[in-house]
Amino acid sequence: MAKRSTHFRQPRCEYPFAGLVRAAGVADVEELQEIMGFAGLEKRIRVLERFFSATGKQCTCRTGVETTYHNATELKKLMEIRCPVHGFRDLGYLRWLPSGLPLQPDDHNLCCCPPCPVRELLQGRRGPLTDLEQEEEMQRWEREYGPSSEDEFRNEEVRVARLRQEYEYTKRNSRRN
Repeated sequence: MAKRSTHFRQPRCEYPFAGLVRAAGVADVEELQEIMGFAGLEKRIRVLERFFSATGKQCTCRTGVETTYHNATELKKLMEIRCPVHGFRDLGYLRWLPSGLPLQPDDHNLCCCPPCPVRELLQGRRGPLTDLEQEEEMQRWEREYGPSSEDEFRNEEVRVARLRQEYEYTKRNSRRN
């Protein structure tokens, strides 16, 4: 009878650490490589971010969030602001707001609308509106968004559509570079 070897023989496989990977609870080597690939990518991104922040540049993109505007003039101003890191500034999701509502805090200085008590109230800069202010505000909304303002609103929509088209074109082309 042949004597069995007491020497532990490691099974041959194309991935030498496959046994360790399975023991660690990871299903297969491809999954581990995918995880490690993301970790490596994350590490490289962090290094680049540190490099750019070391040069004093900070990204001002709004990727994945919302950027609001009241009219074409404000949208144009928002589009003119460049990201110091990327050159092109991603504004995320563009959304129109009525002039009585405040823009994002970072964009308050870009608002070219006349003063509005409701906007000031929503920004926390004043208390409740008086009865007279409420009446004036209702009249202003009727002037801005009622049937008599339809032509101006359509013209404004055309200007905004052109700007949005220009923005999307620039956004697509900046990703290629």
